[in-house]
Amino acid sequence: MSTAPTFDFRLSTLLSLDTATDRPTLALGTPGDPGADVVIPHRHDLSREIDAVTRRLLRERSITPGQLAGVLVGDGPGSFTGLRIGIAFARGLTRALGVPLLVAPSMMGAARAVAGLDPVVVDYDALRGECYRAAWSFAPSGVEQRLAPAIVRTGEPVALGAPVARAGASHASAAALLRLAGEGCRDSAAATQGRPGPSVRTGARHLR
Repeated sequence: MSTAPTFDFRLSTLLSLDTATDRPTLALGTPGDPGADVVIPHRHDLSREIDAVTRRLLRERSITPGQLAGVLVGDGPGSFTGLRIGIAFARGLTRALGVPLLVAPSMMGAARAVAGLDPVVVDYDALRGECYRAAWSFAPSGVEQRLAPAIVRTGEPVALGAPVARAGASHASAAALLRLAGEGCRDSAAATQGRPGPSVRTGARHLR
């Protein structure tokens, strides 16, 4: 009986994109050294700028497309148009390069960007007086989901019974998503067949 090959992205060079919010970001590096977020200032420029920014990042880091081990993209919740552009770009790039496509919740990246000692509660505007809410704790032992993603009334109290840190769409971060890929993200080929691999606990998985 053959064993499915294991993908370990902790030391691999990945392109990361979070286009779920009004502040689209890209990052290029390894999970241990993701570099800084590159922000596309105007969301409406995303479709025109995403390819140019990616090419500039590769050129500035002296990395060729063929050196990418995979592409990681935030899968929302958020702007439908932004998500469509980001996921379509990531999917096209991975198909062209023959590398894995990974996704992770944008809200988890925002939480990771402000992670400290306390659980991080993330609220993204869902319009009409509602917001998307979720919460995570981050520790050397791994990531723990404290509140499952849900839609709640804006301003609704957080029922965690402990001090919390807060994050929102302004904290969305492709670099933080890239860090998450190194914090337990070791996927197997089984995930490409629709079966979740070990990395589901961090929110990263293969889409293809």
